Amino acid sequence: MKSIIIITLFCLLQSLNLFAQNESEINQKWAVLKDQFKHKTELVIEFTSKLQKSKKIDKKELEQTTFYAKEFSKTCENKVLNKDIVGKVKQANDLLNTHLVRTLVNLEFDIKLKTEESILSLYDQLTAVENQILVAIKKYNEVCIKQNRKELIFEIHSEDRAASIKF
Repeated sequence: MKSIIIITLFCLLQSLNLFAQNESEINQKWAVLKDQFKHKTELVIEFTSKLQKSKKIDKKELEQTTFYAKEFSKTCENKVLNKDIVGKVKQANDLLNTHLVRTLVNLEFDIKLKTEESILSLYDQLTAVENQILVAIKKYNEVCIKQNRKELIFEIHSEDRAASIKF
């Protein structure tokens, strides 16, 4: 009887250890993803500040893009990981993307500024961080699926349909 209790306790502790490792892996991937998001917001803020000198770019749109970048950064500071937080982070990212696209469209009207080396460099960095974010999202989602935590999946548009931007 004593040995059955010991074996049961051992199995219970092992399963708790496995659960903690699973949660740790999800949290680790989430932290990597949030770091990429924070890097993106820093780049967006730097990018919009450089665009302020343009006379052809809508200043109100630049201000909104900067505002949503700062709000997104604040959203990413949350230490909790649950379905609601994942949804809020996604929503904040989507809002920032909407305004960033509008800013990039405005940049097309300023031919001189859009060919400046510093602007091109920041644009390339933004492109790179978006690719890194996509990779981080896929890795995070894979871990969530593997751990059967589908409620934590970070939804992205499927390859079947294009992403949509609202103007």
